[in-house]
Amino acid sequence: MSVRSTWRSRAGLTVAWAAVAATALSTAGPASAADSGPVDVQVVCDGVGEDTVTVTGDLASGGTAAIASGPLTVVGRPGFTGTDASGRAVTVDPTGDGVTCTARSTVSAGSLRQVLPSTQAAKGATSSSVTGRLTFTVTVDADSVNTAAARRAEASGETTTAAAGDFPFEYTLRTYLAGRPGAVGVAVRIPGTSRVYTYTKTNARNVTASIVKTEIMAAVMMRAQDAGRGLTDWEKSKIVPMIRYSDNGATTDLFNSIGGRAALDRASARLGMTATYADSGGRWGLTSTVPQDQARLMEHFARATGVLSQTNRDYGLTQMRSISSDQDWGVTAGAPAGTVALKNGWLPRTDGWHVNSIGYSTSGQDYTIGVLTHDDPGAFGTQITTIEGVSRIIHKYKDRLVPSTPPPAPPARGTFGDVDGDGRADLVGTSASGTMYLYRGDGRGSFADKVRLKTGPKDATWYGSAGDLNRDKRADLLVRRGDGRLQLWMSSGSTGYASPRTIATSWGSYTSIASGTDVDGNGSLDVVTRSVGGGATLHSISDSGRLTTVRTMGKPFVWYPTILATTDLDGDGRGDIRGVATGGRMRAWRSTGSTWSQLSGTSLGWERYSVVASPGDVNGSSTGQADVIGLEGRELHAWWGTSDGDTSGPVRLGPSGYGMVHLF
Repeated sequence: MSVRSTWRSRAGLTVAWAAVAATALSTAGPASAADSGPVDVQVVCDGVGEDTVTVTGDLASGGTAAIASGPLTVVGRPGFTGTDASGRAVTVDPTGDGVTCTARSTVSAGSLRQVLPSTQAAKGATSSSVTGRLTFTVTVDADSVNTAAARRAEASGETTTAAAGDFPFEYTLRTYLAGRPGAVGVAVRIPGTSRVYTYTKTNARNVTASIVKTEIMAAVMMRAQDAGRGLTDWEKSKIVPMIRYSDNGATTDLFNSIGGRAALDRASARLGMTATYADSGGRWGLTSTVPQDQARLMEHFARATGVLSQTNRDYGLTQMRSISSDQDWGVTAGAPAGTVALKNGWLPRTDGWHVNSIGYSTSGQDYTIGVLTHDDPGAFGTQITTIEGVSRIIHKYKDRLVPSTPPPAPPARGTFGDVDGDGRADLVGTSASGTMYLYRGDGRGSFADKVRLKTGPKDATWYGSAGDLNRDKRADLLVRRGDGRLQLWMSSGSTGYASPRTIATSWGSYTSIASGTDVDGNGSLDVVTRSVGGGATLHSISDSGRLTTVRTMGKPFVWYPTILATTDLDGDGRGDIRGVATGGRMRAWRSTGSTWSQLSGTSLGWERYSVVASPGDVNGSSTGQADVIGLEGRELHAWWGTSDGDTSGPVRLGPSGYGMVHLF
């Protein structure tokens, strides 16, 4: 194996170290060892897992060490941990800032000077022979791991793992974290229910470090269950130190025994951790995850979910309630002693720390929790303080996570397309200068002459109805700006709008947007985006205007660059879509909640219209079918929706649409 990078101290000096294995096992001396070529040394890195350090040359007189590829980089001078001839412990810490890696195999030498550079050997305070393991310091490029995982999540459509709500005490949490450094992700789950609460400051995705040991334990348990047996004595002998003391060697043994990276990804899928990905290099501690997945993982120990047996759940909780006292911090804060089963993980890096804590609290209202922190240039203890502050807030207000009585049903939403709140679908047009006009519908298929609403942004590239988000019986407004920002304008008064609020950025790449209906039937209003190539992505907007990407929904719109949201065409309670092709074809698709299927045949002739919109049931039909409006020149034409999802028409409408560049 060739060495692609040299190992240097922070002062820039090339650090020498011998091909230790060859030196220790050969009687020919260091010179022969140096001539033997590169030697691969398997190491286990704290909180990371296994990797290979390649040693080239004589460790005491000018050799080099490197990890050939991946996110780990060797820095500083090597160290040693072992004993001398008298049995006295000999420890020389490796230099440099980062993660400590320890060789899996032992070496023996006549003295430390045959193992380490002289400046390091002098720290050992022994002149006799030694037996032990080499240690190294490595830095970790966790950002590259998380970036790769985020791309993998985006490609698979798993940008979120579950629909989650805001904390009832979000203001308190947000105010606290505003004064804390770094990025923080929080998730709390009420076991046995669908209640999940999340809060993110900057970025929630993080590498697991040692919290992945809980998932590895679950994977070992599932393997045993699949084989129809209990845990073996060997498995238990590894699980106990792995969980209680965060033993990295035991973790590596179990990780390798289940099948490494591929087995961990399979375990994530079975556990419902759909945004968690094992590291491509098989380093268990660089698994990339999000807080929702960690709260979901802990739920499998908290409740019978059909994944882990009662015996294995009890065994796992016993280990997580017996954590070594020096690691008993984090999400235990605020709760009575002994009421939280937990696992913590931490990973130093040159720009700060990754510190994570997951747990299951049983004091009063029980809950599972995951708190992930990173990008803090401060000390290790700073991140612990952040996590414990979050934990105290969650525990203090835990009873508010489950209302004592069911909340009253929210008011019904207004009619789709109703701008002025009179219960009838209206039409809004915007001119090239950004002026917005209202065409009031009469509910019988006609519109009144346009009246000016207000002036919108001149750089807008798309306008659309958001539906009645705030349930005031008036449709709210979505606008995409020229720089890709998506802004929400909440209705205010009979025909007014409050100041716009940006709810998303980088939306400029979407070729078309459809909004204002409930596509998946869960009660929230949605937005469907079309990407280049025809792919569809579903986004959800909460009543307060919080936008969440839910999932991809296939590629149904390959030949249809324009898509229009429409009310339920097939009577299944979900909003549907119409698409218009460049050549003038139109067809409709019904939503299944997760994908699309064609609903109607193709109709032709739509190329005559410069703008096409679907503002709702304009003619007040008995079926409630959404109608389609087209602008030809200055004339507005209506096509009435029919019960089969098709349209009939056209019918010329009275008011002029002259100068309109957007209709909705």
